[in-house]
Amino acid sequence: MKTAVLFIFVLLCFSCKEKPADQASGSYEYRLCPTKVIKSFPLDDETRYNPFYLYTFEDGGKEYLSFLNYRTNQLLFYDLNTCKFLFKVELDIEGPHGIGIASGYYIQDFKNMYISTYNYSGLIKVDTASLITQKIPYHKTQEGYNVLPSYTPSSHPFVAPIQIDNDIYITQIAADHIYPSAETPVSIMIDTVSKVSHSLPFTFGDALSKEQLSARECSFSRIYNDNKFIYSFYIEPDLFITSKDHKQIKRIKVESKYIKEIPIKPIPDDFMKGAKQSLELARYGDLIYDKYRNVYYRFAYPETELDNQITWRGKAVYGRAKSSVIILDEQFHVIGETLLADNLYNTFAYFISKEGIYISKDYQMNYDQSEDYMTFELFELFELFELKN
Repeated sequence: MKTAVLFIFVLLCFSCKEKPADQASGSYEYRLCPTKVIKSFPLDDETRYNPFYLYTFEDGGKEYLSFLNYRTNQLLFYDLNTCKFLFKVELDIEGPHGIGIASGYYIQDFKNMYISTYNYSGLIKVDTASLITQKIPYHKTQEGYNVLPSYTPSSHPFVAPIQIDNDIYITQIAADHIYPSAETPVSIMIDTVSKVSHSLPFTFGDALSKEQLSARECSFSRIYNDNKFIYSFYIEPDLFITSKDHKQIKRIKVESKYIKEIPIKPIPDDFMKGAKQSLELARYGDLIYDKYRNVYYRFAYPETELDNQITWRGKAVYGRAKSSVIILDEQFHVIGETLLADNLYNTFAYFISKEGIYISKDYQMNYDQSEDYMTFELFELFELFELKN
């Protein structure tokens, strides 16, 4: 009898995928379902797992995956569909096209590859022949703010540069010892032609309280969609949506049903304890847009307790032990949330495809996981009918 009831429930759930949208209000929710469809990208002996500078992009009708192996100053490129390794770009450290040691990376397509480095206060544009094609200095903004040279474009936190026509928008960090955090602009706009910079009128003080700022946990992600910038601060349940010029700011609460509160705790002086605490406290994560399904995903990390016998320093590269994905419609209404299996996925690494969202399956803390591959599992978005009592 139980088997028959379960079969009927599953049948009803999947039959609702064809329901018209105007019947969905109040009657449907969305869930992400693992499919066991895997993409594995091979790593050679000199490349170590690193998901913090990983992007997918399209060029010439083909889809690629690329990431920065910052230990060797190399950019790696793969065919996204076949997972086949294609080639490397060796970035010179010295010489006329030397960039020093790369500290960050972003690629929009083969004509727009940007490197940040500790040797240069700005972005460096390079091509696939390792030649520097343009340097974009930060400088001081027209408003008198000294742009922080520590900016590193990354895919986690997702703070990639955003290019709109000739303007590039980069993010800043809150660092009281350099500039008052509450007054620090979250984003800077750089005109790549005139090289003039502008501080945008949305500061960390506009988003975070004094208590949150004092906790020194000001990480956030940022995307651009539908002529709006959207910010997801990790210590704050609210999203911040701004106009392109950042003069209009809208605040929308987007809470996880698995997080009751966001605790603010001082960072322990013991670095080992601090590393463990940062992976235990409830926090929010990156916000991304799925252009194929017109929804947003926001990662969330419920509070958890980790093993005291494990050294957690340096383990953040593998993600969080417990995580969920909040699903939002285009108006930022929560229309579902999926709790992922514990100790299995690394939601710091992901990419969107026509099939769904691929999430890294490389949480390597509690079982033997090969370091010879970067492995992603496909999750599909389903619209499910809510059975009412």
